[in-house]
Amino acid sequence: MFLITGATGTVGSELLALLASRNIPVRAMTRDPAKAAFPAGVEVATGDFDRPDSLDAALDGVDKVFVLPPGYGPDGPVQERNLAAAAARAGVSHLVKLSTSGVTFDATDPISTGHRLGEQVIVHSGLPWTMLRPGTFMTYLYGYAPTIAAEHTMYVTEGDPVSAMIHPRDIAAVAAHVLTTPGHDGQAYTLTGGQALSPRDQADVIGRILGRPIKLIERTPAETQAEFDRLGWSGPRLEALLELKRQSAGWDQKIFDTVGRLTGKPPLTLRDWVRENIHIFR
Repeated sequence: MFLITGATGTVGSELLALLASRNIPVRAMTRDPAKAAFPAGVEVATGDFDRPDSLDAALDGVDKVFVLPPGYGPDGPVQERNLAAAAARAGVSHLVKLSTSGVTFDATDPISTGHRLGEQVIVHSGLPWTMLRPGTFMTYLYGYAPTIAAEHTMYVTEGDPVSAMIHPRDIAAVAAHVLTTPGHDGQAYTLTGGQALSPRDQADVIGRILGRPIKLIERTPAETQAEFDRLGWSGPRLEALLELKRQSAGWDQKIFDTVGRLTGKPPLTLRDWVRENIHIFR
């Protein structure tokens, strides 16, 4: 039995669907089962990283856990500590943590720092572990969808990196492989897509599938921040994301062969992702 935390999220939902389609026993952990919809055959358990007393029941009978906490607060990786302690009590045999490529490249932004500390908790748990460190998700393009739909324009920030963006389904495919096959204990896998694309390249992919050109406009960081302020999107979480994006310019274009090497299939392309999500750009 595999327990999937973060089961309603971008990667967790893809992983659940993939395991369920293979008739693999899988349990989804969620804080509110009444609000969640999962594929047929998926067990559902109520559990909350911030309520340690809720984790024992969710982990009962579980062999392996996909670890995806909702975030990191000022107290650090408390959620991983809670889960790791409960997993040890339950006799779990393997923890697979979703982290970030920023850890691979020693980034110091708050998101990478949180994941690095979370990784350390998992490593020191005494349980076998594997880290998955994806780079930028293709779902990042959701942020550009409103102006592409309304103005046929993609507003980016000066210095936005060339990125080997990854499809969340490829992250899920690697996670499924690591959970269901031996030989991954103590490994940290950095995950990327198979192409490094500039913002101009990304806009062109969207434009070709939409059938109309997409104009690209660069803003200064100050102009971007002012627009976020206008939209009410400011705050520590956004600031952390922008800092990660700034630092990732040093590595986000690097391509790793991990997806193909582990799954036996080439990574999905940005064209694949845009076709699946073209409605958000119309």
